[in-house]
Amino acid sequence: MDYLALKHSHMAIALVSIILFYVRSFSRMGSGSLAKNKLVFIGSHSIDTLLIVSAIGLMAMAKINPLEQLWLLEKIILVIVYIVVGIISAKQTTTVPKVVFLVLNTAVILAIGYLATAKAPLLL
Repeated sequence: MDYLALKHSHMAIALVSIILFYVRSFSRMGSGSLAKNKLVFIGSHSIDTLLIVSAIGLMAMAKINPLEQLWLLEKIILVIVYIVVGIISAKQTTTVPKVVFLVLNTAVILAIGYLATAKAPLLL
């Protein structure tokens, strides 16, 4: 697969991952039945795995080192923050913390998107 095809695949997978994140998050604010659906659960984790694999493939093809490209290092750190906040959010039992973590993860998603397009670090 050439770089451009992998990049577009990565972007499409990222979009599906974000959609599934919001589907699961909004489901948990209600009955939670959709978030607990085995197909949604497995599909979401499979998409996220493909997202990470495609990201590693892009870094390898472009020969980019996150220690040299600070925007990429920030993006990786924010992906870890996104995962941790998502796990914490999924364990919440009341609505207010779920909403707070959803807003926080939305900010993280926007920051990741900025870093991916601008290729300029925000903090580092």
